[in-house]
Amino acid sequence: MKKAIWITWENQIRNKSMASLMDADLYIFAHKGNRLKRYVHCSYDTIRTIYFDNPAVVFAQNPSIFLNYLLILIRPIFKFKLVSDAHFGGVIDFIGSSVFQRALDRCNKSVDAVIVTNKAHADHIHSIGGNVFVCEDPLPNLECYNNHVEEIEKMVLFICSFDIDEPYDLALDAASSLIEDGFMLYVTGNYKKVNIKPGNYPHVRFLGFVPEHEFYEKLFQCSIVLDLTNHENCLVCGAYEAMSAVKPLVTSDRKCLKEYFKSGTVFTRHEKACLVEAVKTAYANKETLKEEIRNWKSLIIKEHKLKGEAIRSYLGLT
Repeated sequence: MKKAIWITWENQIRNKSMASLMDADLYIFAHKGNRLKRYVHCSYDTIRTIYFDNPAVVFAQNPSIFLNYLLILIRPIFKFKLVSDAHFGGVIDFIGSSVFQRALDRCNKSVDAVIVTNKAHADHIHSIGGNVFVCEDPLPNLECYNNHVEEIEKMVLFICSFDIDEPYDLALDAASSLIEDGFMLYVTGNYKKVNIKPGNYPHVRFLGFVPEHEFYEKLFQCSIVLDLTNHENCLVCGAYEAMSAVKPLVTSDRKCLKEYFKSGTVFTRHEKACLVEAVKTAYANKETLKEEIRNWKSLIIKEHKLKGEAIRSYLGLT
């Protein structure tokens, strides 16, 4: 069987689940230090791995666009097929830079195939002449983190990275109303990078950036998962994690989210009153929503398997 490897310069859960789906050996290269130092170390590790593994196919996460261009550069030497797994920032430059968008488009035209998570991004790749497959995140297997502890009633886990697309101010504001009905908002992520002072939010519990096992422990303890984005065409990671853990989800009223997460989910506009009502609705109907998720999961796992087989067949890996 021809060998495939998956290379990423970021430790993100999609890389693990997608590498498994593609039956590819996963390599995560992450180094501390400034950007130049990281790029040098990660580039060396990447080239060295390809030299010794001699893969027929290399999958690479985008971002990093630097990683993808490095692989495009060395592809003629090592003669592998290159597939870019393009997350939101690997297809459309959300800052709006025309120069960076041209760099993304050139990259996505140059690789042998691009994997995206939604039809809108697939349409864009088609429009620039690229080969594209749609494959949403395979649901992560989180059962090893499930200690079967009892849920904490009315615990809302807000999965947040405090990035520019996340309306975290809205969620923190809504928490002041939710606590009146007994709900407590637990917030993940590095709140310090946006200068939030926890003392200003006595009705919120800031967890900060926690180790993976602690994060999933909280996920299994909560009653409701909350994950929000201002972006269109962005399937938020917390939604997949909520589905995997069978937790009712409250997320943004966005077309791509509504088209994919059709079960176990309550959608909300980015208004305080709407968000508060969405959380209350999800909690009141949590058992029904959980059953919807269980049924949806069984179908989506089969669907992902078929999508994985189609990509592997196209690349000559079967």
